[in-house]
Amino acid sequence: MSNYKNTMTEKSNQELISEKSLSIIEEKLVKGMTLSEILSEEVNNKPLYPFSLMKFYNFLKKNPESEARIIEARKLGVQTLIDKLLNVFNYQEIENPNQILWVREKTRFIQWIAGKITDLYSDNKVQKSQVDSQINISWSDNTNEDYIKTIEAEIENPTSITKDN
Repeated sequence: MSNYKNTMTEKSNQELISEKSLSIIEEKLVKGMTLSEILSEEVNNKPLYPFSLMKFYNFLKKNPESEARIIEARKLGVQTLIDKLLNVFNYQEIENPNQILWVREKTRFIQWIAGKITDLYSDNKVQKSQVDSQINISWSDNTNEDYIKTIEAEIENPTSITKDN
């Protein structure tokens, strides 16, 4: 057994997804790129990032702060796409009918997805209301002990009640 050599390598403690990589991904999302588009980028036929889309999603599940940052970057990216479409409508003359239909369809899709991702462009905005969930119960008793004793006496001796008629 002394000739046994361990061929298993220990996993590196270094995270695959660094803060720098996360910041770059955030920046690209804000520019309007999709996450799958970003993670499939290549430089010299080699992936730009050493992790897959699935590993990135698993990383986000384990890191809620990073997940919140990515979600916010995606929301801002949708707003960027809307801005780009507004620029097309405002400054670009489109003469080809097929292009007009394509831009119109892209606009509908961006509007739909914007309504799902952020309430900024939604018709059904979520209204936040502050509701107090505490119930306070109190008894206010303005009666004094003498009054209570006279009522008890009237109940015990009904003949002492005077009639006005």
